[in-house]
Amino acid sequence: MKENLNLEIAKLIGEPINTQLPVPYEIEAIADSFTAEAGEHVWRYSAMDSTADVILDVDTNGAITEKKRSPLSDVELTFKGLNSKLEYVLVDAVLSSPDTQVLGRRKASITRGMDKRELKIILDAILAKTADYLPGVNPEEVTPASTDDIYDVIMAMKHKIEDYGDQFVLLCGSTAKEKIDTYDKEQASSLNYNVTLPAKLKELGIDVVKVFGKVADDTGETEDALMDSKKLILVAKNSRIAEGKPIKFVRRRIPADVATLMGAEVDGAQRALCVSNTPVPISGTNTLGFGVFGYESIIFCITNPKAICIADCTSIL
Repeated sequence: MKENLNLEIAKLIGEPINTQLPVPYEIEAIADSFTAEAGEHVWRYSAMDSTADVILDVDTNGAITEKKRSPLSDVELTFKGLNSKLEYVLVDAVLSSPDTQVLGRRKASITRGMDKRELKIILDAILAKTADYLPGVNPEEVTPASTDDIYDVIMAMKHKIEDYGDQFVLLCGSTAKEKIDTYDKEQASSLNYNVTLPAKLKELGIDVVKVFGKVADDTGETEDALMDSKKLILVAKNSRIAEGKPIKFVRRRIPADVATLMGAEVDGAQRALCVSNTPVPISGTNTLGFGVFGYESIIFCITNPKAICIADCTSIL
């Protein structure tokens, strides 16, 4: 029997349009990814090491100055479990409809939705400066002046963090990205120098990534935008003061024996997608239908906030 045959009952030409868009690579652009074994504990430092680099002139008597240093303390990270709803469809409804791949699409939606929820959690923590994910220091921030345009804001953001890293990624809300795209035309009557903003950003080593899409995190399925349309986050991927990217993202590995007990498929992202065959227990009743739901366990931390800068451009856009 084919694997999960109940999700692929028939082939159709085309498929119903779904307005939800995937978020394929933003996390990889700004974070280093790791996997933790089942039961493994993960820690972060509770503070940044702000000790100065000190080299003294040799003392005339050859004496060496002594200074006691203390190790940094640590904080254990708490993994966050995410799961979808148990989505089901009645067998009778499937056999009476040409849309026989409804659960196949919902299975894809679960994976897509988890991508987006992961990204939103990270973006919200950066923009809100959530202390639980930070080592006692907030990301840098630029507050636009009334005379600034988006070029001025981006340059100020770059100058805030370029002492701490390079190879930048600029995450943009939809309105901010549109203003970057149309900057030259909108400023054509007043520009006294050649900017060509998209090309200039590329020249400066800034990759522009538009963050789009919505995801719901409540049972009422109220969708929220992944990122406010007028906000910017600039990340220096190649840090000069710490190893790797400034954000560390960890997935909890789901062992094969646990996956078997769950009746789940586990993909490379350590997500368990569980298929419920007929009958599906719905509200305590065995129901003639097929069901599918997903589960994962994740955590992240911002290890180098000095390599991140945020800006809210609402006042100038």
